[in-house]
Amino acid sequence: MKDLIKALFRKKINEGKHTEKFEYGCVMVYLDVNKDDWNSLETMVDKKDLYLGKDGDRGYGFETEPHVTLLYGLHGDIPLEDIEEVINKLKRPVLKMQKVSSFNNPEFGVLKFDVESKDLHKENKKFTEFPHTTSYPDYHPHCTIAYIKPDKIDEYVKKFKSIEPIEVIVEKIIYSMADGTKKEYSFAD
Repeated sequence: MKDLIKALFRKKINEGKHTEKFEYGCVMVYLDVNKDDWNSLETMVDKKDLYLGKDGDRGYGFETEPHVTLLYGLHGDIPLEDIEEVINKLKRPVLKMQKVSSFNNPEFGVLKFDVESKDLHKENKKFTEFPHTTSYPDYHPHCTIAYIKPDKIDEYVKKFKSIEPIEVIVEKIIYSMADGTKKEYSFAD
């Protein structure tokens, strides 16, 4: 069932019909991860410890679309052509998954792989030249594994400490516009 939902979601992305309103736009690099490797991570998380959001929230729980965000917070009035001009020149970044760590906010903890990549830092800098709003002035690329209830996050960081980073292939770029429309792009190489 999960694969069917993902297939329908990808179809909507490809058609530009996935529309869920957001405050800002976001450029992400999607990763092709071996499903067995990713599912093995999911089995390590007790479902009762997942943060599932508030009524009507989506996108929490276990991450089903592994990605690294290049920049969240792009203002909705930026012409698509301007964003696409940068996206269309992006070369496939080299990145390396690192150890599992977390960051917290009052509602949840984010269990994540740290990501090392000079390329991602360089590309992030290009997007920060556009009008954007962020609470995080320093760019720390990461790949979210799951959203965990705040009182359980430290337990999972310890549990995942011995996990070897999984191998990934950088697959594509997704631009999620502030109006909720998502567009998929290939790399320039």
